[in-house]
Amino acid sequence: MKILFCKTSFAGPISGADEIAVTYAVELKGAGHSTEMLLVHPPASGDPLAARLRAADVPLHTLASPVFSASLAAARKVAIRVMQAYSPTSLLIRTKSRNLVFDLLQRYHDTCCEYLARNRPDVLHTMTPDPGAMMLIRAARATGIPVVYHEVGLPFHPPGFEEVYERFVSVLPLCTSVAVLSPRLAQEVGRALPQIAPARVLPLISHDATNGDSPNVMASNSVRFGFAARLEHLKGPLQLIEGFRIAHLAEPKVELKIAGEGSLRQQMLHTLSRLGLEKKCLFTGVYSTLKERSHFMGGIDVFVLPSLTEGTPNAIIEAMAHAKPIIATSVGGIPDVVSEEVGILVPPNDTKALGAAMSRLATDDELRRAMGIAARKKYELLFTPRVVLPLLAHFYESVVNGNGATNNGTSRVSSERDHPWFSFNA
Repeated sequence: MKILFCKTSFAGPISGADEIAVTYAVELKGAGHSTEMLLVHPPASGDPLAARLRAADVPLHTLASPVFSASLAAARKVAIRVMQAYSPTSLLIRTKSRNLVFDLLQRYHDTCCEYLARNRPDVLHTMTPDPGAMMLIRAARATGIPVVYHEVGLPFHPPGFEEVYERFVSVLPLCTSVAVLSPRLAQEVGRALPQIAPARVLPLISHDATNGDSPNVMASNSVRFGFAARLEHLKGPLQLIEGFRIAHLAEPKVELKIAGEGSLRQQMLHTLSRLGLEKKCLFTGVYSTLKERSHFMGGIDVFVLPSLTEGTPNAIIEAMAHAKPIIATSVGGIPDVVSEEVGILVPPNDTKALGAAMSRLATDDELRRAMGIAARKKYELLFTPRVVLPLLAHFYESVVNGNGATNNGTSRVSSERDHPWFSFNA
């Protein structure tokens, strides 16, 4: 089976949708399937995701010229600076910019149709509700290619992007199937989009860089909390700092390790300095390789993600693979993953509850150890290539056949390898 993964572009470091698409393509290729990646815009020189595809021998194709893509990126940066400088006009500028991008990307419809007709993939798999995905879905429909749209977050989220989704839902009826990352997200999609067929559940795959080894034992006497995400409002980095302040009062030997970049970095540094905690926090920048990711996760005791909105965050699953207990907010698909055995859930934007959770784990070595072991077991149950790849293969066969069954009318997924969420796709 030939599976074509499609995106408008690689959005840069710590992009969940990019990571999911590339990991699917690489892992399916390693399992003997034929996979390719198609981007509207070419990746930047030295892009680590493109490097991973090359290393796995997954072909990468693009539709737009580098000159056009560079010009569009430059125009986007100018628009962002203007919105920041003239906030009263930001909504108008954002709307006009999105309309312009939508119109430009639709011009690649014929080129995309020619590409699909020439290469004839068995199924096209796209994600991210943007104008590029709309064009790709229409092109697949026009050329008779079954198409899957994979929602990796929540419809109409995050706040401020409602108009993007209002336009995007027009192409969802053209899709052969809509998929999500967890059962709770399937329920949310059903409530938000009752006009489409029930969403199927396709979990993300997280590469096991630990090879099943025992979790790291920290040499330091301190307890180190870790955070890996964009340093932007919706990921809750300022709430993280306040929670850390509370935990520091309970246990002065705590530390904080942060991976990521974003517009709130300077404000975070200023807040840490004002609190006298700047020496307790290490900013490591963005990790861009599996080795760097594993090094970061191996160097923390507890992973914390106080997001205000989420789908199923890659970073939480990566931390679980490294046997780390989790503190996270009860939003999106996170409650499907973080049970009370694995970690502690807190309400979004509740810094007192966040600080209490961090304090609890900072002062209880045995609880951290037990939660870490449970987190690793749940990762092995839900997110390893071994358990997800059969689910993916069954799903693609059902999409190609168009009747929810495999080629011989029965599932080829053996009972001992059935994924716990398999019943959502039966």
